[in-house]
Amino acid sequence: MSWQIQCVDPSCKKNSSAANIVELLTKHRDERDHFRCICGKSGYIKKQFNLQEPGETWRPHLRGAISLGETGDTYRPFVFLVSYEPDGEICSVWFCYYKDMRSSGGKLKLGHGPGGPPVLSVEQLRNLTQRIDATANP
Repeated sequence: MSWQIQCVDPSCKKNSSAANIVELLTKHRDERDHFRCICGKSGYIKKQFNLQEPGETWRPHLRGAISLGETGDTYRPFVFLVSYEPDGEICSVWFCYYKDMRSSGGKLKLGHGPGGPPVLSVEQLRNLTQRIDATANP
């Protein structure tokens, strides 16, 4: 699956691409984990998914990604940073993972999608981390 990174600058015509999720996460993020266009400006990946509700779609703009696993792990969780405009506020996180078995003759698998891992608002995530902290560390 190829990932097309579009520039937030409408006058820039230099869209970047990554051949797969590993390349996207290792070569197309800045020090803040945001995607970058080849010109150096902010970038985004526009997605669209049909929902189960008739005529409803989900149209996130993926603005970056935070890796949660360790380099070299086969199973690598991460979250996409989501906005609903190309340069809008990052307001949600989308939990995903990839599993890379290519070194042992297997395949690279990406786990995501509506009906898959949840998409949480930043406020929901804050609430979740506060509740985990209160529960796990009384």
